[in-house]
Amino acid sequence: NTYWQDAIAKEMQNVRPAFRVLEEGEALPNRNYQFVKCHMIFDVKMEDFRRKARLAAGGLMTEAPAAITYASVVSRETVRIALTLAVLNDLEVKVGDVMNAYITALVTKKVWTVLGPEFGNNAGKTAVIVRALYGLKSAGAAFRAHLASFMRQMGYTSCKADPDLWFKAMTRPDDNFKYYAYILCYVDDILVMHHD
Repeated sequence: NTYWQDAIAKEMQNVRPAFRVLEEGEALPNRNYQFVKCHMIFDVKMEDFRRKARLAAGGLMTEAPAAITYASVVSRETVRIALTLAVLNDLEVKVGDVMNAYITALVTKKVWTVLGPEFGNNAGKTAVIVRALYGLKSAGAAFRAHLASFMRQMGYTSCKADPDLWFKAMTRPDDNFKYYAYILCYVDDILVMHHD
């Protein structure tokens, strides 16, 4: 049990911004909020045997949204074509992961919970979930929309043939070579092709 305490502590530090703890006697903002239970999910990563804990919402307890609830992903064919273009244009290829991706986005459903023992002094208190917590049915789509807004702010355009391929006209400074930089998104995994 103590073996997992570090993983739980790290997860709780990351996930706390997803909750707005209500003051004693404070009511929910309105009656349309749905109750959802939260629980810890434990995993051991095979690449380095690192222990990971994740707090997830029991999304099965909420009604299904009318709109799309998933985050789309870049296609395999698009990845192959983009890697070929990176080689032909002498671009660097880097990969990355958005840490705690879903909770970077605001929640789109009105949900609340009662905090468990992992919340320490706040255990047993009522909280409104304000970030797209893992397990919520709309979390994937909320994160996808959030990521897309940042891609547009950085000047990237979504490809019409594959909306998870983002591109931007660039000029390499050392030789003035004009090319397109690409960012490919697979939910929270990112593949970047750029001169730097």
